[in-house]
Amino acid sequence: MSNEAGWLDELTVQFEPVGSWALVAAAAVALAVVLVAVPPDRTRLGTGRRLTLVGLRLAAFLALVGCMLRPTLVSSRKSRQKATVILLADSSESMTVADAAGGRTRWDALVESLAAARPAAAALIERGDIEISAWTFDRELHPLAARGDDPFPLAAWADAATADETAIGSAVDESLRAVRGRRLAGVIVVSDGAQHAYAPRDLPPQSAARNVADAGAALWSVTFGQQRGGGQGRDAAVVNLAVAETVYLENMLEVAGRVRLEGLAGRPATVTLLAEDETGGMEEVARTTVQTAGEAGEEPVRLSWTPTRLGERKLTLRVEPQEGEVVVTNNQLSSFVTVVDGGLKVLYLEGALRVEQRFLRRILAASPDMQVDFRWISSIRRDRWPVDVSRDLGTPHAVYLIGDLDSAAIRAEDLRTILRRVEDGAGIGLLGGFHAFEAGGWATSQLGPLVPFRPDRLARQPFGEPIREDLHLRGPLRMKPDRRFGDISILRLGDDAAAARQTWERLPPLAGANRLGTLKETAKPLAVTGDGEPLLVAGEYGGGRVLAFAADSTWRWAMQGAAEQHRRFWRQFVLWLARRDGPENDSVWLRLALRRIPPGTPLEFDAGLAGTEGGNRTDARLEASVISPTGQQRTVRVLPAGETFSGTVAGCTEPGDWKLVVRARRPDGGEPLEKSARFTVSSQDLELANPRANPLLMRQLAETTSGGPRLPEELPGIFAEIAERPAVYESREQWSARPWDTWPMVLLLAGCQIAEWYLRKNWGLV
Repeated sequence: MSNEAGWLDELTVQFEPVGSWALVAAAAVALAVVLVAVPPDRTRLGTGRRLTLVGLRLAAFLALVGCMLRPTLVSSRKSRQKATVILLADSSESMTVADAAGGRTRWDALVESLAAARPAAAALIERGDIEISAWTFDRELHPLAARGDDPFPLAAWADAATADETAIGSAVDESLRAVRGRRLAGVIVVSDGAQHAYAPRDLPPQSAARNVADAGAALWSVTFGQQRGGGQGRDAAVVNLAVAETVYLENMLEVAGRVRLEGLAGRPATVTLLAEDETGGMEEVARTTVQTAGEAGEEPVRLSWTPTRLGERKLTLRVEPQEGEVVVTNNQLSSFVTVVDGGLKVLYLEGALRVEQRFLRRILAASPDMQVDFRWISSIRRDRWPVDVSRDLGTPHAVYLIGDLDSAAIRAEDLRTILRRVEDGAGIGLLGGFHAFEAGGWATSQLGPLVPFRPDRLARQPFGEPIREDLHLRGPLRMKPDRRFGDISILRLGDDAAAARQTWERLPPLAGANRLGTLKETAKPLAVTGDGEPLLVAGEYGGGRVLAFAADSTWRWAMQGAAEQHRRFWRQFVLWLARRDGPENDSVWLRLALRRIPPGTPLEFDAGLAGTEGGNRTDARLEASVISPTGQQRTVRVLPAGETFSGTVAGCTEPGDWKLVVRARRPDGGEPLEKSARFTVSSQDLELANPRANPLLMRQLAETTSGGPRLPEELPGIFAEIAERPAVYESREQWSARPWDTWPMVLLLAGCQIAEWYLRKNWGLV
């Protein structure tokens, strides 16, 4: 029975019969038969004495049967087990949207609903076994202390520092951890369901709801607000911005984006592109207009910009504020682009899509300081020869490469243009192939004055006929630097002459090569075969340099474990032609994973110190720091990752433009080298940029558990439903006694027998 609130007293009797219940019953029947069959002598005793003897026998009989039953008295006192109800009230900025009945805000409607549920909650608390743990939440979880008999005293909405995000999932998860170790009676979430949170507070609410279900508790959700927030009927926002990381100077850059227009059906919106000028200000460089036919929709935007100066530039895509628009923080997005010079421009004219050209193009394209323009002139359509390449020659190039192409494929006037460019200082490389060199008639073409070999009209390779073996060298061929010119930069594949010689000896042999014929007196055979046949020949024409390379199977180097040597050879090949083979300085490079991040999102980056040969120096020591928009600087940890370095910038919560600075120190000392890159932390107002309520999410949370979604007016019923559940008790005190195994029972049994014998003796019955 319950003798006080929260406590329950119980008294029970437990039996452990000797042998079995059947044995005890048989013994009891036998004793009863004896008791009835052998009564006291009626002729010698009066009624009173006879009943006294019968009573003593019956008491002994009952005591004996009781001992055989071995009864145990158990007394226990149990207390009600306390349980906790978690109440989570959304206090983020989206709760200030006035789309509730009567023009009230969602927060006001929430406070009113909880006030109506206060009597039911108070009655639940009075039971003594239920407590309510109330919290408000936005980006963080805030405890709500009870005030008097008010379990959740909510005041007017206040703009807290963390109100710019809604982290429903994290709020549920953290509240569960806060009551860990206590029995959970249920979770009540009152919110608009608009989950707006950046990492690491972006835990999916559905995952947190599954944790509630795993705890054996129910979750009820109560949604406030409309799926389309009142007061937010008009909104123009830039939702996407895509721009390349680098652009060449004076080349047109296309900027793509998407603009979302809500409540602006049929109304044009102006979109502008702003670029950073020399003073750091933003100037308009392009504009356009967009409009949508429906009440809401996203429209693509494409604008272009041509940079006129080098360096890092900020770009901003902005949609002009609209009349009646409340939220304007989502009207623009920014990013950064690095404007570089054209680098070393290479024009590559190819006549056959060979394996060699694929590897060569891949190497040159991977060099950040080289820009390769490629043109394939197919020999299948010789009816269209000579081809007009004047557009390709419209922009001067530092290096021209011609591979396996017949001289008849290009117009004479275009060849004269290339000749003039080389005479003025450009470089040209003639590469091997079935129609290269004199097999393609190059010494008798307009480029004849610059080729390093003499003309041979009899060496022409006609199309459609078998390949002339006399124009080629059979492989395998070992390529060896000529001792007279072996120290030239093209062939420098080691840190010193000895290392370079060993590298050339280990390189895989070539499959074959062209015969270059008779060389001019001014030509220099830089590399030859084991038999002395020239493979790589250098020359000069005017202010330009010329190379003739008879092989077309260096790709085998890359395929057989010498990819770095293959890359280095071709890079030095092009640099020598461009007269950039002099000593170079090491340079720091820095690459950011993103140029625009949400507040608090970690930003990964890679960096390194590029050596003079194009690789990365592994003996460098890198340091990094990040500078906030307000000028505060802090160190960022950088760790080696092979030949490069990597790191992560964390804790960037302040909106605006940040700068990451990387400094490299070389072992030989000297001034540290530095590289910087900027990135922007977006300042969009997540809460009001898209303030729609999300009842579907709230329903999913509740239906993950045994609870369910409720209307605001049904909130008191949730507390009543919890109150109707039976109380759970746990034992606190317990006492037990075994009367059959104590001395009073022995005295009772022995006393009855002794008393009967004594009376029978005195009464003359024995």
